[in-house]
Amino acid sequence: MKKRLVRILPHATIVMVGMFMFFWVLDIMNPTMNLINRKASNKLMIIMLVLSLITAIMNIYFERKYDALKNKEDK
Repeated sequence: MKKRLVRILPHATIVMVGMFMFFWVLDIMNPTMNLINRKASNKLMIIMLVLSLITAIMNIYFERKYDALKNKEDK
């Protein structure tokens, strides 16, 4: 389960960022659509932020774990 989550989270974050880039461009081209200021886009933004935070925390954790293992091997 943990390995699956580690592999899925970065991809989910990329998809969410792509969606918001697309919404942003559409909002610039057609401001009457009002894509960025809708409730659905706000919920998607919260999901993207949470995914980004979790991905960053996991990255820091695995970097520290790798560094600790590397330091043990060097001794």
